[in-house]
Amino acid sequence: MNSSPTVVAGFVAGYVALGFVGRWTIGEGTTFALIWPAGGLAVLWFLLRGAGPRSVDTALLAVATYAVNVVTGAPYDIGLLLVVTNVAQTLAAVALVRRYCPELWGAGGDRPLDSPGVLVRFLATAVVATGLGAALGAAGTSLLHGGLDGIGAVLWLGRNLCGVLMVVPAGLLVARLRSVPADEPVIGPAGRPELAMAGAFTIAMYALAFTFDDLPLAFPLVAGVVWVGMRYTTVVSAAYATLNGIATIRLTLNHIGPFAAVEDPQVGALLAQFYIVTIVVTGLSLSTGLDERRRLEAEVRRNEEEAVYQAELLNSVITSMTEGLTVIDDTGAFLMRNPAASEAMGNGPDGPLPGLPNLAGTFADGSPIPEGQRPSQRALRGETVRNVEVLVDDDGQGRVLTVSAVPLPRDEDQDRARAMLLFHDVTDDYRRREDLTNFAGVVAHDLRNPLAAIDGWTELIGDEMEAGEFDPSLLRDFVDRVRSSAGRMGELVRDLLAYATSDASDLELGRVELAPIVRDVAASREVEGLVTVRDLPPVHADPVLVRQLLDNLIGNAVKYVAAGVEPKIEVFGRVEDGRVVTAVADNGIGVPPGEHEKVFTEFHRASSGAYEGTGLGLAICRRIVTRLGGSIGARDNPGGQGTVFEFTLPLSGPD
Repeated sequence: MNSSPTVVAGFVAGYVALGFVGRWTIGEGTTFALIWPAGGLAVLWFLLRGAGPRSVDTALLAVATYAVNVVTGAPYDIGLLLVVTNVAQTLAAVALVRRYCPELWGAGGDRPLDSPGVLVRFLATAVVATGLGAALGAAGTSLLHGGLDGIGAVLWLGRNLCGVLMVVPAGLLVARLRSVPADEPVIGPAGRPELAMAGAFTIAMYALAFTFDDLPLAFPLVAGVVWVGMRYTTVVSAAYATLNGIATIRLTLNHIGPFAAVEDPQVGALLAQFYIVTIVVTGLSLSTGLDERRRLEAEVRRNEEEAVYQAELLNSVITSMTEGLTVIDDTGAFLMRNPAASEAMGNGPDGPLPGLPNLAGTFADGSPIPEGQRPSQRALRGETVRNVEVLVDDDGQGRVLTVSAVPLPRDEDQDRARAMLLFHDVTDDYRRREDLTNFAGVVAHDLRNPLAAIDGWTELIGDEMEAGEFDPSLLRDFVDRVRSSAGRMGELVRDLLAYATSDASDLELGRVELAPIVRDVAASREVEGLVTVRDLPPVHADPVLVRQLLDNLIGNAVKYVAAGVEPKIEVFGRVEDGRVVTAVADNGIGVPPGEHEKVFTEFHRASSGAYEGTGLGLAICRRIVTRLGGSIGARDNPGGQGTVFEFTLPLSGPD
């Protein structure tokens, strides 16, 4: 808190001024004031300054209290008694507020007086502290002047309680507004015009009630307090109640109004104090309830906005996931899903999902999942399942999914177990793994045979060398066989490299003349006389990939012919719908029925055993054609024996 001398001097000056105001309300025939606003300022002073019993503020408060009372005519002994009661009351009030309202701004917290719960605790501390001051005052007066009647003791309590309630709430609220800017307008949503109307209503009611003081017209005065308390913030209500209290005291002291009309002045003063306490408590109770309701409504709105944001965020995340997500219960019902779930099941993003029994009925290898051991069933029992490969049959086409399942909190209202399933379509990966496994066997076989041959022939060469007998013709035959085996291994390695790089190199697209490439390939394979080239329109493609494509097709045509048959290859083309259809026709052994599409899959060999190969040549062709934006297919040669391979590529425009 601010501890500058100027601030301390300001509090002392304010206390002295309000002390004189309070002493000005001394009734006829008594030494004590009707109200004591300085007592409220002392509590506010100590709260805002963070002062305690041993601070210089306590000494200044004692001196100021004694000076004000003695200067205004109080006997010296009464002046000392008022010092004791005011200091004790102030220290007690400050200690109780700090103890029981720690969240209150000015008492160690940062919250304004905007809650009925905090208000009740504050009122209780004010009553206890002012009750202590009244008890000390009554006891001291009894010792010094022979006693204080019951109504006098109650008047002592009332005047100090009025001072605390009129000054401290309004002071704390205004001081906090100056220190912490308000998030909303200070007046509140009702606005200034309505506040002016409430003020005019209050003035009218005061004029009515205090003019016809012989009529019971005090109840309309409370209506104004209710109006302001129900429509405006606590700071406005506190200020309104304080102004009402000041007006009531001022009119009563001028012998105007219902409280001045009471025969016993002390009873009239007591009624005025009770009225002031009533309007302050009523106004603060209503306004703090209103502030709390507004704060709770704002918090609810923030929570709703946050919940909506989190729901939208979660929905966006779930919707954009490439993995399928579903939530199920133990009845088999799908409680939620994302589009990837339907797509993974082959039904499109908005299509229906199959029943739970069809989800993960068999493992990926086709073996049935034991009853009760499906991932969904295990998760509903509380188990966590990770990455189980299962087979889903939709429309007769098997799809392989990896399924993970985790249990979710139980639905207590419906008494249902719930679980979340995550699955991803790995059909292509699974088939590639199967193909790779098969290929590994083929490669092992194809590599093992030439390696075994090389090992056998080199062993024979070694035996001949150890025997010291060299037959040049026999040695030459051994070396030729070793070279042949090494050549087969080299061909396999080349095919593997070609397959791996056919989809990785950068494209350099341009006009490509096919006829020169066909002739160059035939020349490099020394089969110029076996290849016939007819009309071949130019294509828009990558020349390197086109050469590899034609080399593979012509190489296959030369290789796969029956024994004793001379290969005959025709390469020709035509233009259809802006694309060039190029055909490579041969007289080879042909493709077995039903395998015209399979021959283009990786590692597939239509004639295993009879001819050496890796099963990659035509797969490389499909990769190349696909990269270049075309398609490739195979059909039986209508001219008789053999196959026609046709591929399409974009037609090249004129130079």
